[in-house]
Parts: sequence; structure tokens; C-alpha cells
Amino acid sequence: MEFQISRTRRPYEFNMWKSHWHPYYELFYLVSGHCKIFINHSLYYLEPGDMVFITPGEIHRTTNYSSPVNERITLSFDQEYLNDMTQSCGYHLTDSLFQSSKVSIPAGSRSYAEELIQKMVYEGAGQDGYSPMMMRNYLYELLIFLSRCQEARPVAGKMEVGEKAIEEAAEYIYHNFGAPLTLNEVAEMIHMSPAYFSRKFKSVTGFGFKEYLTNIRIREAAQQLINTSKSVTDIALECGFGDGNYFGDAFKKIKGVSPRDFRKMQGIR
Repeated sequence: MEFQISRTRRPYEFNMWKSHWHPYYELFYLVSGHCKIFINHSLYYLEPGDMVFITPGEIHRTTNYSSPVNERITLSFDQEYLNDMTQSCGYHLTDSLFQSSKVSIPAGSRSYAEELIQKMVYEGAGQDGYSPMMMRNYLYELLIFLSRCQEARPVAGKMEVGEKAIEEAAEYIYHNFGAPLTLNEVAEMIHMSPAYFSRKFKSVTGFGFKEYLTNIRIREAAQQLINTSKSVTDIALECGFGDGNYFGDAFKKIKGVSPRDFRKMQGIR
């Protein structure tokens, strides 16, 4: 994909209607207001000046809280944009940066980061033949700056009552999606009633329990369809779907095509 930048304002009523993941990197920078973002199985509260790193394949969803409006900037790019940087600086830089998911930029340094982003917006309009190189340079400068912020100021997480338990439940689901999990079973594991757990899981993560579990399973199934020669039936069973028809319906609802058509689109028959 091409390097993309967007700046949007979201009202309090807005919630990302669909959980998703994508095959590219995304930087999410909160300019003003407040919001929450749930990535894989972890919850992050975002304040102005916070930058979130989303790597390819990570399931995420944003929800609002406390402020009437928030404004965010997103930068999207693929691995190709990082190749030169990793060759010159080593993989440890990008690996450590994208491992932590969130960095808080000190108030006095936000103008510097926002100026770099604005320069990328300017060059993204295609000023001349030098623009692609300039965009890469500004991106590298931003990533190195964020690495310095990360090393200087480790982020302490903010948690409300019950949210840590929900994170533990989500992590359990994330790593055990192939098992025949039920809402009652997971609720009992973290000592909550099923009804309360269902409401709390939705309010914390933005996902319904079944929606989250299905998305985790479909993501794994999509990877296996691309990277293995296993049959669709075997993949469905390994990913926790006891019924092949239900797997096909769920896959098509999320990915837009059947499992077999998805595999064909990737050149595997």
C-alpha cells in the first residue's frame, strides 16, 4: 500500500462499528480529547499526545470516553517503508518500538512530532520527485523520536475496577481460541457472573464476547489458508469451529469471501 495519513474528529457517540485488522502498520496519534483502544487482548486509555503502534494482523477497536470530541491522526504504511531503516539501525529499533503499543509524548515535545506529521502531509501531496524520499526521512525521524520518548518515559497503565480481569479473560481467549470456549466458562474463570461478564467485556473491549472470539479464530484461519496447504475443514476444526458451514458463514461475513475463494485470491489452490 502507499503511505497514507488521515486526520479525523470523532464525536462521543462514535464507536468503531467493526473490529478489524490489516496487513500494514498503523500509527495512531491522539491530538485532543480522550478515547480507549483495545489491541489484541490489552486495553489502553489515550490522552492527548499519546501515540499507539498497531502492527500487521493485530485486532483492534477504538471507543470514546469522557470527552465530547476527540481528534486523531493515523499514519499507515507497509513493511517496505521500514526496510531501509532496519538495515541501517538494526531490527532492535523497530522491534522494541512496536512491542510496547503505546508511547506518551511529553507536552513540550508534541509540537515537534506534529510538525513532522504535517511535513509528511505536505510531501504526501506530491510536491515533486523528491517527495517520496522526504516522506520516508520524516517517518524515520518520527520513529526515532518516539523510540527516545519510549526509553525516557515508560507508560503506567490506567485501569478501572474489573478491567484487569477482563484483560486476563481476553488474553486467555486470545491464546486458547482453538478450544470450545463458552462465555460461562470464561466468566467463571475470572469469578464474574455470566451476565455481568458479558456487559463488562463489551464495555471494556468494545467487542461482544462471541464477536471477539470469532474474530480471533477467523484471523488465525486466514493465516493458515494463506500459509499452509491444510484443508478448509481441518483449519476450521483447529481454529475452534465445530461446524464447517458456520465457519464458512462467519469467514465470509468478516472477510467478504468464502474460505476457498480467499485462498484462491492469494494464489493457493
